[in-house]
Amino acid sequence: MGFLERIKKLFSKEEEKQEESILSNPLERLKKGDIIEIDGETWEVTDVALYDYGASKEKEWEIRSASRRGFLSLEEGKIYFFEEIDPEELEPDPGEHFRKYGKPPEYVTYKGKRYRLKYAGKAKYIKNLESYPVTIWEFRSEDGEMIDLEIWDEYEIEAYKGRELQEWEIESILPR
Repeated sequence: MGFLERIKKLFSKEEEKQEESILSNPLERLKKGDIIEIDGETWEVTDVALYDYGASKEKEWEIRSASRRGFLSLEEGKIYFFEEIDPEELEPDPGEHFRKYGKPPEYVTYKGKRYRLKYAGKAKYIKNLESYPVTIWEFRSEDGEMIDLEIWDEYEIEAYKGRELQEWEIESILPR
């Protein structure tokens, strides 16, 4: 291989790297302290965690606005936005159901809307170099809204309502 061919090869690799970084999801670079704008509301990234499902991983950012707390997650190239809800507002009660049956119901209802089970499994929650086992139940409504339940033990259950976001819905990201 001649000198010019090596130079061409070197530049083509640089172009590929630049193209790859332009095409990669901007959330992948989010870190604690960054500011993000979603639907005209400004949020600050307050924490970062990872869910390890074995075959796949999901990165999660805790975000806070002036009056709300939410979570952004990135899994297999898809972006999701969630806010915490009271698990006792779900029917059937997820804690009672888990203690009685040890498995998820086929459906849950939240504020009159029905959500069908889409996923049930276990993950390892990793944050600040510590990891904890968690059981995950994911439900979806016909219009794509989601209810996620995180079961840490039979008496500690967290519930979240969310939806998939399109990348264009994230209006800006300002690094710290």
